[in-house]
Formats: sequence, structure tokens, C-alpha cells
Amino acid sequence: MRRRILSLLGCAGIFLSAAGQGHHSVSGVFDADAPFDLTGTISEVEWINPHVYIHLDVTDADGNIVSWALETAPTQFFRNAGVSKSMLEGDGGEVSITGIQGHDKTKHMGWIRRITFADGRFIQI
Repeated sequence: MRRRILSLLGCAGIFLSAAGQGHHSVSGVFDADAPFDLTGTISEVEWINPHVYIHLDVTDADGNIVSWALETAPTQFFRNAGVSKSMLEGDGGEVSITGIQGHDKTKHMGWIRRITFADGRFIQI
């Protein structure tokens, strides 16, 4: 019986350590020396763990719509702050988002530090 329990604990430890390896640090993917300020419309909110993703449609200097994939805190962070998915989706109006870009500058991705809504409300992350 004792051997069976130790085997199960060993297996659980292996699986938990593998899950921990899959999670990344912010500095591992995003460049703190590459801040951005974007204004656009939220086209989608992925309310998932380990982090919420917000897709922001931004009009570039040539008038083209560029979609940014922006990562942010976990869902529980927002729940604790009283913020829901529908609040992030807003009313389809423009929002301003500040954050840092990913290390790969060829991709339109970043980490969100602050979301400011048209009415002045903001979420500081």
C-alpha cells in the first residue's frame, strides 16, 4: 500500500512539474524596453487561463486595420477586481491600451499594463 501511494505521489509530481514548465514569465516573452500606446476597438476577449487575451483592431498610418493579440493577467485577477469579460468587451467603442511589445517585433503582440475606456474608466494591471 505504501509503495502504491509513493508511486502515485511521484506521478503527480512529474505531471505538476511539466505543467509548471509550460507557463512563461512576462519578461521571457515581452520586452520591457519596448513600450506601446495603442488606440483601437476590442474585437475579441478570450477569457481563458492562464491569461486573458484581448484582440485589438488598430488603424495604422496607411489606413489598414491591424489586429493586435494582447495578453494580460489571469481571469481571477479580473474577478477579484470586479471586472467581467463583458466589461472588457465594452460597447464596441475605442479604447486605449498601454503595454510592452513581444520580443519578436514582426508580430503584433504585447502585454497589457493599462486599458482606458472612452468614458475615462481604466484598469491598471
